[in-house]
Amino acid sequence: MTTEADVLQFASVSKAFGSRTVLKNVSFSVATGTAFVLLGRSGTGKSVTLKLLCGLLKADSGVIRVNGEDITKFDSNQLSSIRMHMGFLFQSAALFDSLSVGENVAFPLRRHTKKSDEEIRHQATSLLERVGLGKEYDSMPANLSGGMQKRAGLARALAVEPSILLVDEPSAGLDPITSNEIDQLLVDIKTDQHTTLVVVTHNMQSARRLADQMAFLDQGELLAQGTVEELERSEEPLVRDFMSSQQAG
Repeated sequence: MTTEADVLQFASVSKAFGSRTVLKNVSFSVATGTAFVLLGRSGTGKSVTLKLLCGLLKADSGVIRVNGEDITKFDSNQLSSIRMHMGFLFQSAALFDSLSVGENVAFPLRRHTKKSDEEIRHQATSLLERVGLGKEYDSMPANLSGGMQKRAGLARALAVEPSILLVDEPSAGLDPITSNEIDQLLVDIKTDQHTTLVVVTHNMQSARRLADQMAFLDQGELLAQGTVEELERSEEPLVRDFMSSQQAG
């Protein structure tokens, strides 16, 4: 069931790569300003779902609405326009090795705005300060730890002030303390800016910190969705086992 408050909607979406079906008639909706966490084991279609939401992949069937518009019918220019309202934090942070940390953050501002160099540097510096990297503007990505790279990737994802933030495995490769810090940054972004979060993870500790709503994917099908408490009461054995794990992997 969807409502006018839903900023993202998946309706009977299917996706296959050759003979391998990744998603089978998946449906869910995400309310504005909430955190929706997509759970499941590796290889179950979670990251594919994120790429479908921002138009990096095209669904084989079904409807995907962003702010009420069906993006499955969009051309490349329309998709570029809708992505201006989205940020994407990749699992690996995906920073440009040849650019400084600050210039990585500045990249979308240079590409998508007409701001002056001074304005761009000021905004990029402010974003880095927000994620605890205020002194790292001129550092190179290779000189940062994994957690610092993830923070820099988050700063870049926030550069265009997105209303929707898509996050792929925020805790991947991080120690528990750093993972908790990244999660808290995401919670603060949701609270302070009313940003809608869609987070893919198989880390239950992270999921519990972030989620307003959860959905569980397995072999391309949605086995359960609801609040943390509702998934804990699921009649699906796999969902219950996953929810009771400290860190499902």
